[in-house]
Parts: sequence; structure tokens; C-alpha cells
Amino acid sequence: MRFVADNMLGRLARYLRIMGYDTVYQKNYSDRTLSELVEEGRVLLTRSNARFSQYPDSIFIDRDQVRDQLEAVDGRVGLNRDQGKWFTRCSVCNSVLTKPDQAVAPEDVPDFVSFSYPRQVRFCPSCGRFYWPGTHRERMLARLKDWGFVTR
Repeated sequence: MRFVADNMLGRLARYLRIMGYDTVYQKNYSDRTLSELVEEGRVLLTRSNARFSQYPDSIFIDRDQVRDQLEAVDGRVGLNRDQGKWFTRCSVCNSVLTKPDQAVAPEDVPDFVSFSYPRQVRFCPSCGRFYWPGTHRERMLARLKDWGFVTR
């Protein structure tokens, strides 16, 4: 399942990416761009009544909190709880994360991270960000668990 989130759903897009979903998000879309993204098979997530009417397979999100927005999407499509796919995409740009080149990583991540998580550091080839299992990730997992998306 692939999504396109409209300009009012940036935080929802980020959490869907964290959960491993290919989710396009921009602050502004032209009508043509949005149509092309939907035509390529993406499900539109929108807070706009006009867009919801225009795209029959879209999901209307009428809730303000990310937890409630995720529940709305889950209620329509049944989000996967497979944590093996979580944290495999860049939460900022949506690219698939890769293992970093060993020559690059040591200068771009803190020493304690290289020492503590030598095989768990991931790299975004599009925007150059590095990711590793630290406190930020733990907080996101705790939040998803509180919201009922972690089953173990």
C-alpha cells in the first residue's frame, strides 16, 4: 500500500513512513501532480472535502491528532503491524534507507553510535540523514505502542 498525504497531513505522513509505508508528502501540490500520484496507485489521504469528492478511493481524515489519524487510516485499510518493516524509510523524504558506506559513517555519526550500534546505522541516500536505534526511536515506538500499533 502506497499513500499520498495532502498538505495538511505532514505528521501523519511521517508516522506512516516510520511504519514502513511509501508515503509522498509535500506542502503544496499542483492538481496535475496530485492526479499523477493517485493514478500511479497511491491512496490519497486528505482533510479537504473537495479533494475527497474528486478522488473516490481517497481516505478523508477529519481528526486532528496523529493517533486518531492513524486509526482512521487503519480502519479503512488495515495497517500492517509488522515491525520488521518499521524504520526502513527516511521519515523526512520517504527514501528507502540503506547501510552506509563504512568510510562515510564514522565522520557523520557520533562515536558512541558507531560503537553501540555498528550494524544498525542506516543512511538516506536522497537527503543524507543517518538513523540509528536511540532514544528518539524508543519514544516513537512507545508512542505507537500506546496507540495500539505495537502488538508485542
